[in-house]
Amino acid sequence: MLISNCFRKFSSVAAAALLLCSIPATQAEPLTLEVNPRTNTIETSVELTPLVSFDLKIKFDNAVGLSAENISVDAQLLNVNDPALTSRLPDSLLTALPTAFPVQLSITPDPSKGFSFSGAYEIEIYTKSLHYTEGSPLRLFHSHANATFEDMTTMTGAGSMRVRGNGGQFSDFVILADLRSKSDVINTKFTRMQSFVTAQQTNLGYAAVTALDNALSAINSALAAQQTGQALAATQQLINLLESDDGTLFPNVWRSAGDLVNVQGRLLGMATTLRYSLRTL
Repeated sequence: MLISNCFRKFSSVAAAALLLCSIPATQAEPLTLEVNPRTNTIETSVELTPLVSFDLKIKFDNAVGLSAENISVDAQLLNVNDPALTSRLPDSLLTALPTAFPVQLSITPDPSKGFSFSGAYEIEIYTKSLHYTEGSPLRLFHSHANATFEDMTTMTGAGSMRVRGNGGQFSDFVILADLRSKSDVINTKFTRMQSFVTAQQTNLGYAAVTALDNALSAINSALAAQQTGQALAATQQLINLLESDDGTLFPNVWRSAGDLVNVQGRLLGMATTLRYSLRTL
């Protein structure tokens, strides 16, 4: 298979981590959470099998009603060849769930409770089941409402594998090996952000639409000219614009009832993961 052949491009350590014997799929199990409302954090440490364990941390800038009763996190071992999974991959030939860590996390706030947050959250997964090496293809992906998994990575690092991402809504989360070209990943991320802005224009005022159109035009022009440095600078300007807003220009609240679109948080997630890919180009 193409995936198996491409893995040979990476170090033997990384390849060994990805090509361990398959781990049987399991039913989703709820995790015991350590919730700290003072620091707006959720943390847990999990051992699903002797070979599969991880630490999870979610941090909010500002949250209301954050408690273990208002939010649940489930972990499940998946069959890497399950059509229900492979049909949600962005590319069935170039992206794959590593058999050493076939884990899906599902974060589900109780819609009947009063949990909400503003801006973007940060999620971090740390696992010794995978090993980070320079050039590793491992990335953090999320999927909302069983849609296609999307790359949300903002950081990858050693010890043994640590990944982070930002988001504005809750989803399913997986770590995938992504062997798509970096230019394809960048174009996909930009197109996704552009489509989201277009879809949200009716929820935004003139000033917000104009600012976003100008920011996206600057990024697009730089990408078309293959000016990575200029694209990175324009993306950073967009991130600065979003982070400096207090919700006046861009709606920035998500709540468990599911009745609000957290435009600021979702755009920050898209922009920061685009920045990550531009930095690694």
